[in-house]
Amino acid sequence: MGRECLEFVPFIFLMLLPVVLVWANPPTLKTISELRNIEFGHRFPRHGLHLLYFITHQLVLDNNNVIIPYFVPGREDWGFHRYHNYEDVFPPLQDQNLQGYYSVGNLNTQVSSSLPPFVTQSYHLALGSAERNRDRVVVRTSPNRQFLEALYITQHYPLNDPRSNQYDPQNTWRISPALLREIYTVSDNWVDGLSVFLYIAHYDGSSIYFNYYCYDTGPDINIDQVEEASGQQPPTEYTAVNKRVTLSNNDNHVKCYEILLEVKATDNGYARIRWSNMPDTLLDKGVQVNVCKENGKCFTSPIISRSYGTYDTREYLNKGLSPRLQFIETKYEIMRGPTYDDTDRKLPVDINGSDASLQIYTKDGYACARLIIKNTFSDWKIKFYNSWVGFYYNYNKDNTYFDTYQWATKFQHESEAEEYNLYAYCSCIAIRPGAQARFFESKEYSSIAMTIPWER
Repeated sequence: MGRECLEFVPFIFLMLLPVVLVWANPPTLKTISELRNIEFGHRFPRHGLHLLYFITHQLVLDNNNVIIPYFVPGREDWGFHRYHNYEDVFPPLQDQNLQGYYSVGNLNTQVSSSLPPFVTQSYHLALGSAERNRDRVVVRTSPNRQFLEALYITQHYPLNDPRSNQYDPQNTWRISPALLREIYTVSDNWVDGLSVFLYIAHYDGSSIYFNYYCYDTGPDINIDQVEEASGQQPPTEYTAVNKRVTLSNNDNHVKCYEILLEVKATDNGYARIRWSNMPDTLLDKGVQVNVCKENGKCFTSPIISRSYGTYDTREYLNKGLSPRLQFIETKYEIMRGPTYDDTDRKLPVDINGSDASLQIYTKDGYACARLIIKNTFSDWKIKFYNSWVGFYYNYNKDNTYFDTYQWATKFQHESEAEEYNLYAYCSCIAIRPGAQARFFESKEYSSIAMTIPWER
């Protein structure tokens, strides 16, 4: 009896070993056709396909299929953060010091406001859904941090599972360069590439949340052209293209509107509420925008009985402002617009010739700048001894006509990421559309880094 048990144990081990190996080496998806057949991000309010589309368009593939990102995961761009792979969901790293896994897509965090609205909208619409925050994209950096060695999609176990805070290995996939190219190629040939990609990938909008809050965020799709390009049938029943076509259920039609609700900047650093394409059915019932701060305090902005317009508040422009459309009488919340991001959703720009970058942001309505210094750049104060940052009301101004400035070494330590230290300075000028920060390495007026102008 004992001998049989000793022989049986290795047999069980050998039977389980292939499963472990599969989990540690996720299978690879090579085409959109293969992407259709998995669970990841395919049903409203899941955001995985939207996130994959966004990240794909922030990459460049060279002729050797080397993946070159526009972003820096270790700098925590868009909320990327280190994933330590304790559960061995991904293959072990060959060099823990020079490689790393980084995850993005957690919409419960404040940094998620830096992601584009089309990634986060479903999360804000389906407030009661347990499915709205399960999807993630994970990248593996290479010893040469300019490249990515691999890109994966994964998802958390369901909330009713004791492992809900872990990634599900059986729903984890590696995305091949060929699939990245196909996503980019298919969607880049259309005005509304996201809708085309979601349609071809079989995104399903069938949901009580979807049909109740149905609204459009872009132009209609020519379904005949999509069918010809993809070899599929056009949407039927509740199938939808990112809420951009009219949904139908037998003879019942649900009209989708392009409701835009967002926070922008005035010329004086205050918050401007902008709305457009408000349907008459809502205007007739009476609606307003309730804008809430990070501390929970809210203020109300009126929406005059017209489908579009702006309202300039007396609230300083700050991170975390959240516009919420509600009925005036009942205070019932209809939808939420994207949470305002203090960086205007713009990534830092590299400072040429150094492991540092520059980013413009706003605090209390003022134009501020952030120097992001890599930890290995220990002598940055020596190299930047004569460096300064100029602030400009208008990005069209010549370098010599700055509105105010500050020496780089005078920036105050703000915080630190895993690989970077952040130093900040807030100017005395108001943030406004067109504002820009520029980095000058010396006392000469030759800038080596310029931020993208603040949007109107």
